[in-house]
Amino acid sequence: MNCRRCGQLLFTQPSLTALISLRPLVKATLCNQCRQAFDRIDQAHCCQDCGRADVDGRCRDCMRWRKMDEPVLQNRGLFTYNDAMKDWIERYKGIGDYNLRDSFASDIVQFMQMRGCAFVPLTTEAGHFAERGFDPVLGLFAPLPLREWLVKDNTQMPQAKKNRAARLKTPQSFRCVATKEEMAKFDRICLLDDLYTTGRTLHHAAAAILTAGYKGKVISRSLIR
Repeated sequence: MNCRRCGQLLFTQPSLTALISLRPLVKATLCNQCRQAFDRIDQAHCCQDCGRADVDGRCRDCMRWRKMDEPVLQNRGLFTYNDAMKDWIERYKGIGDYNLRDSFASDIVQFMQMRGCAFVPLTTEAGHFAERGFDPVLGLFAPLPLREWLVKDNTQMPQAKKNRAARLKTPQSFRCVATKEEMAKFDRICLLDDLYTTGRTLHHAAAAILTAGYKGKVISRSLIR
């Protein structure tokens, strides 16, 4: 296998710890040099609400969310949006290189340690799927047992092309198609998205879940914060 980012041949072997653990074995898809180009977030030193890196307590964004009386959504991201990640996102979502979907599979599969949790991806809207030919969030989080309980209506402009003010004003576009009985089987619902920027999209998704009658806790995980 070749590194998904630089193309060099990978020579990897699972560690003894990985072999004796109960977690599924996932082949490495990035070489060590490329993995080091991505800036991992220190989970012990990040915003307690949204997971922004290098924050003690709450960041200003999350203080604003609380003033808006939005439900608290505990998000945790794996990596910051540094230059290496910007390039990866452009290749994966912009150019449409679907081979990159499993670049971080070994990190994402660790979410399965969260017991009693339903993993709900923020699927792309139909118009974007038709243009791209694949759903980037479904591809990225494929190692997890996904439940497609959210449907996103077509919007006039994608979030990536909006400035901060426009993102925050984006109207609700998610609908929950799961029944109360389906959702009640789980203590928590974990929303999944590739990129947390302002949090508007994930808060809308959480609102759709709660409006549909879910009474448990809603959290989120993102590849990037």
